Amino acid sequence: MFRKTVLNCFMAATLASLAFLVSCDSCESSNLYEKRCDGTKVEECQHSDGWDSEEWKPYTDCAEGCPSSSGGSPKCSSGSCTCSFPENTVCNSTNYYRCNGSNIEKCTDLENYNGSVWQQVKNCSNAFASNGAIVEGGTCPLESGKTYYDEPGCAPKIKKAFRGKWHRLDENRDYYLGTNGITYSSSTVIPTHIVRIDDNMIELTANDETFRLIRNSITDAKLKLNVKRAASLTRSPSGAGVGGIDVIIENTSDEGEVYEQQSGSNGNTEFNGIVSGGYYISVGNTTVEQNVSDYLNAGNFYLGSKGYIYKTTKTQNQLFYSEARNDSTKGNKYDITLEIHNLGDTDAPATSISLTTNDSAVKLTAEPEILGTIEPSRNVSYSFSIETIPFDTISSLKNAAYHDVEFAAAVKDSKGEIWEDVVTVRIYKKEVPIYLHSDMWSNPFILLSPHRTIMSMSNVVWVPYRPDAKYKLIAQSLSLNEEGAYGIGVGTWDDEKWQSEKKNPDIITSYEPNNLESQAKTIHMNSQITSYLNKGEKDIDFWIIDMSK
Repeated sequence: MFRKTVLNCFMAATLASLAFLVSCDSCESSNLYEKRCDGTKVEECQHSDGWDSEEWKPYTDCAEGCPSSSGGSPKCSSGSCTCSFPENTVCNSTNYYRCNGSNIEKCTDLENYNGSVWQQVKNCSNAFASNGAIVEGGTCPLESGKTYYDEPGCAPKIKKAFRGKWHRLDENRDYYLGTNGITYSSSTVIPTHIVRIDDNMIELTANDETFRLIRNSITDAKLKLNVKRAASLTRSPSGAGVGGIDVIIENTSDEGEVYEQQSGSNGNTEFNGIVSGGYYISVGNTTVEQNVSDYLNAGNFYLGSKGYIYKTTKTQNQLFYSEARNDSTKGNKYDITLEIHNLGDTDAPATSISLTTNDSAVKLTAEPEILGTIEPSRNVSYSFSIETIPFDTISSLKNAAYHDVEFAAAVKDSKGEIWEDVVTVRIYKKEVPIYLHSDMWSNPFILLSPHRTIMSMSNVVWVPYRPDAKYKLIAQSLSLNEEGAYGIGVGTWDDEKWQSEKKNPDIITSYEPNNLESQAKTIHMNSQITSYLNKGEKDIDFWIIDMSK
């Protein structure tokens, strides 16, 4: 509370004459220059303009210096002004900034009162109105609960259709576009301009440079899980599906990208149309982090308020194939590691695990193992191996591009209670080589999987055979101070063809225009093309790799 001190009119009148009381409602020579309240305003008894009488005249407006925009509540009492503020608007670090919703606020000294309060500097809501194709509004970019000395710029709140990871074409950088703006390597990027080139490419201007981003994620990923009743330490029945339980998933790169729903009557819960990436998955009092690229069966989540609660997750992001690279009649052997988490608040005693599957697409080698006691918020590892069976030997999988194998993990404690979980491994039919060659010193290629993750680049990239989906390939000279021919082969490579075609002048324009994804030319399975990147035009070429033919 801030206060200005003035004389009380009754006290002043008493001092002037003990025998004559002056009413605050009257203005006479005997109480000249005394003050009274009129609502939230202070008036002073003064001579009239002609000095032939006295009258009450405005002296102070208590609302001045007590801004309502900061929550100020002005009041006049006995001729004195007071001003009170909610506790969360009072501040001490003058000239520091903070976020309050979409508002940027500054800790400011008040002119007529002692102390400082947070006052709005900028409302970010409409800061990006001209970029409506991509942005749905503006937001304050500072981390909640912290203060900063430098005034921030507003950050764009990205529309759902454009949220997720994006890759800068001229540099090996990934940006994240989300509900709280744009970030690169945990740093906030404040753009001055955002332009939609198409649904999968945007142009961004920030820090006095303009560059293009290509989408490196999807917005239609899927996640499913099952909510079960947790066993108690008194060996109560467990394993039944539980409906009506809140399930919340939150994107680890964007706290505003949150999805919530209740489990179905059998405990099954499925989220569709989510942005790919890492997620915190929360059921009841338990939370675990898992990655969703395009689809994830996150297995079982047990509901319990105390005790120990198990969750089993797969650690590596491996690719698995049903047949050997050079022999379609043989399978492959893989080692896989699981992590068994204790999500509860009590030691999980003498834990052991066993793993089984009835899926004929693999041969499982998994020995039961004693894991020991798992402390709260800790995990232990468990390894097993599989041998894949070629899809062509399994009638139901002959035409499948991939198959999800489910492994049942049974975790047992010293009380004899068994906790069941599900771990899913996706197995692709086979892998296919994509050959990438160029005359340029630098690698001009960016290869995107069907769910738009960037795959490692080299002269030969082995990728899952996907006749059901399309790969996207970008050749670009934006980051190169050179130009030249390049060749792409899908499943095959003829070096004589490459050496001959790259000398043909017709390759410079033979596939143009293809500088937008909507203009992409198609390369089919077991085919090869030769094309050209022009340095001067900052050339971009888009290709679709179609393995269905």
